[in-house]
Amino acid sequence: MRIYWYWPFAREEDFALALATPGPDDSLVLHALDRPGVPRLDQGRVTIHADLADVDAVRERSVAWARSRVSTYRARANARRQLVAAERFDVAHIAFLNQYTDIVDLPRLSRETRLVTTIHDVIPHRSRLPRAVQRRLLGRLYSVCGTIVVHHADVKTELTDRFDVDPASVHVVPHWVSPFRAPDDRRTLSAEHRVLFFGTLRENKGVRVLLDVIARMPPDVDLKFHIAGRGDAELERAVSAAAERFPNLTAEIEWITPERKAELFRAADLVVLPYTAFSSQSGVLHDAFGNHLPAVVTDVGALRSSVLDPGAGWVVNPDSSDDLAATIVDAFGDELEWQRRADAARMVAIDQAPDRVGAALRAVYAGVAAGDSPAPV
Repeated sequence: MRIYWYWPFAREEDFALALATPGPDDSLVLHALDRPGVPRLDQGRVTIHADLADVDAVRERSVAWARSRVSTYRARANARRQLVAAERFDVAHIAFLNQYTDIVDLPRLSRETRLVTTIHDVIPHRSRLPRAVQRRLLGRLYSVCGTIVVHHADVKTELTDRFDVDPASVHVVPHWVSPFRAPDDRRTLSAEHRVLFFGTLRENKGVRVLLDVIARMPPDVDLKFHIAGRGDAELERAVSAAAERFPNLTAEIEWITPERKAELFRAADLVVLPYTAFSSQSGVLHDAFGNHLPAVVTDVGALRSSVLDPGAGWVVNPDSSDDLAATIVDAFGDELEWQRRADAARMVAIDQAPDRVGAALRAVYAGVAAGDSPAPV
């Protein structure tokens, strides 16, 4: 079987999943952006095409910003369509959707090969369209996605309930966990009690709620917070200003290299994801699991059950600084409980290792290629 992955934002640590997915007689082409952090090595049955255009680094919502996105989205769709037409794949997996181009482009691709599409965010993190227009657009987009993969049953439920997507077309394949630590490498709680917020700074990720927690943390509570990532300019300024004011907060407002990311997770004792709105599954949460770290998350999207079902962390109400602060403090108040939840995170990493998730994806592809997609999980 010849497999195509359209995965613009693939990272080096994702290469393990690419290697684990093809069977012995399969080949896989991964199509990604030409940017730092993209895997470069071709290995065995997997080939990397890192030639997709990236958007220009210009001020958001400016004329140049809009022009760059229009031209870039078209260029990516054209490059994808040309590669699929030239290579004659058995299955094309569109791992990241573009709501503006894929309504038109996915039906074209389906004339060349069978389609599998991952839906990460049932509702975009930040919509730039009126709500009614956004809903109609997404409904039309989801109707042309072919066989759909989601990373959690809660995401499937939201997708089918909100957009009348046929449940038989949706397959739940768990989010892979990159094995940052060996399976038998148990975490121990450090004396520093370090809390990490990692990733893109967006309003829906609860950055301001976390900053309020840090500002109100009693002086006798010895916790160290670290925020690392880039994102909205206003949030970047707010985090930088808070780091100058509060001695218990440090910040790295920059693109974080894979090497630095590994250092940050290795040093942390707890990962916090204080989302205020979310219709998806979290890659950062699974980075925490891959580092055998427990997490404090809010009760939105698939976060609650992803943490509570395995016992790998704590769940708080969204938009509640008091709830978040108390839970973070409590997480360090019982070392045995912290250890149990860290061990539970380690078990998630084992259960959702790339070889297991890759095999599940390959089973979906085999059914699609044969014309009779397997029964949804």
